[in-house]
Amino acid sequence: MKERQGADVDDQPPASAAEALAIIEREQSRREPGIAPFFLIWGAAWTVIGLAWAGADEGLGLWPGSAAGIATAAVIVVSAIASAVVGARLGRGVAGPSSEFGALYGWAWAIAMVGTGVLVGALARLGGPGVGVLAPALFVFVVGALYTLGGAFWRSRVDYGLGIALQVIAVLSAFTPMPWNSLLMGLGGGGAMIVVGVLRWRSSR
Repeated sequence: MKERQGADVDDQPPASAAEALAIIEREQSRREPGIAPFFLIWGAAWTVIGLAWAGADEGLGLWPGSAAGIATAAVIVVSAIASAVVGARLGRGVAGPSSEFGALYGWAWAIAMVGTGVLVGALARLGGPGVGVLAPALFVFVVGALYTLGGAFWRSRVDYGLGIALQVIAVLSAFTPMPWNSLLMGLGGGGAMIVVGVLRWRSSR
């Protein structure tokens, strides 16, 4: 068995189905990109945004809504730049179908987020007291749906579970008054992403 522990897929055939499965899982873990930083970056961003709006005028009244808006814009810009840097490092030296898939997957996220932002803008034009609750819930639901699809494709139960959890949080937050909806999405959604990031980081070590 010691000789087989360091064996690669092409060295010798597996002795059993269990050993074949172990080899496949080992090879998948080698090839899977280290995306833990994305979960940590955006989990922290969601937490800050949720706390910022929970303490704004419409919530706990600790600071003006303009301050929460500025904090949200700043956190999104910093997180987007950090994600771009991490993505560029992960994509360095990768070519062929993997590179194409990564580019298409990244653009799918960007298009979904921009499209959701446009829909939120249209919702804001309609006005009404429900905009402040429905707008963030819509973002969280779309992100959850993307994580669910990504988890199904990558066969990642952690990502799949995170996507379902985010969709549940989005639906619950739509029926939760301010500022508790902000706390639910910030601490619940952001916290869940941070937990997944830590789990992924530990599993990659």
